Formats: sequence, structure tokens, C-alpha cells
Amino acid sequence: MGRVATNTAEIEYAVMLAVLNFQTEFMKSTYSRVQVHVFDELIEVILTRTMSIPAEDELAKTLKGRVLLRQFHQATFESCRNLLSKRIEHAVGAGVQSLIADFDPSKRRNTIIIRLEKSLAASTSCPSIG
Repeated sequence: MGRVATNTAEIEYAVMLAVLNFQTEFMKSTYSRVQVHVFDELIEVILTRTMSIPAEDELAKTLKGRVLLRQFHQATFESCRNLLSKRIEHAVGAGVQSLIADFDPSKRRNTIIIRLEKSLAASTSCPSIG
């Protein structure tokens, strides 16, 4: 087992790598911008694509197409959610209680909310979390 992140910057970096690797390997998506925000037992990850995917861009032009894209991304995420959960747990040294993902096709943005089973401030030596 690797070294567990112990401060905010290490946690953000470890989560970023875990999510990006997951997105590349299992979701077959690439993102050019990633933001990770740690709030005690909540972690928010915002991934944004700058490169367009023509088929998704075409579907995103209509409400029905946006709904279909969201459903597709949600179903794909749900099918391998446990893998991301394990990667996050390994990276931060805390259990994952829940993972929620939402894809906004018109902005090419994927938001993932991670709720941990315990506070990171209590489980790490990082007093600046929270």
C-alpha cells in the first residue's frame, strides 16, 4: 500500500490523480482542467474538457440530447463506481461513504462529490482542512 496523503495539498493531488486515472481508464474520457476542493469529509472534484467530442456536441444542442448524454455518463459511472471508491480510499486513507457524479454536456463539465466516512481533519495531521 502506498503512502497516504496527510495534508490538504497532498490530499487534493492524490484525489486528482485517482479521479483522472479512473476517467481515462474506465470512462474513456480526458479532461484538461481539474479542480479539487477538500471540505473536511466532503471532496468536490470538477473536471472540464476543452477538447470537443463532435457527437456529444451535436447531442448537447437539444434538451433530449443533453438528457441522453447525462444518462449515458451516469450509467457508465455507476457501472464502475466501486473502483473509483477504492482508489479514493487508498489515496486518502479514509472510507468512502458515497460518490455522486453529474455531467453537464453543454459546459463539458463533470462534477464528482465524494463523502467520506470520517473527517479528514480527524484522520490526518492536517489542521487546515475544514
